[in-house]
Amino acid sequence: MKVVVTGLPGIGKTTLIKKIAHNLGKRAIGFWTEEVRDRKTKKRIGFKVITTEGEQMLFASKTFSSKYLVGSYGVNVERFERIVLPLFEKIKKEGKGKVIIVDEVGKMELFSKSFRNQIRDIVFNPTTDIIITIPLRDVHPLVRDIRRLPSAVLIELNKENREVMEQEILKLFTQGRG
Repeated sequence: MKVVVTGLPGIGKTTLIKKIAHNLGKRAIGFWTEEVRDRKTKKRIGFKVITTEGEQMLFASKTFSSKYLVGSYGVNVERFERIVLPLFEKIKKEGKGKVIIVDEVGKMELFSKSFRNQIRDIVFNPTTDIIITIPLRDVHPLVRDIRRLPSAVLIELNKENREVMEQEILKLFTQGRG
């Protein structure tokens, strides 16, 4: 089963992914990204990647100098890969019977060629179960290809459906296996 979730920024894609990962427990393997906010001002200052195993690392920040920029955020591709690439190796070895969690295939993550290659291998493997989030717009050919994947269920998260999607997606992974 492949589920692709898209929607506007801030609509709740990461929140949904985290709830699903929590519900799946040890059956889930993967990662999500979260905003990092300044403790005093509460303003967003960066992004961190967090694995289902509890590892986390800041990989994009307003204070990072980088040739990779998304808005005012410098993206440290090496830091992102340091967490995510070993996780993909683990998925290859132990992924059978697991639901792979990927949040998200967005501009920052796509700076990593290794990430793009690994995602392509996972998403287009007919035997993998995955829930993956992508931006609403096709920011890269890989995002377009994921959106058009014929074997996937594409869900556009919005204010009207976001409260029921957790249970609907969990049903897909329990009843609609295959």
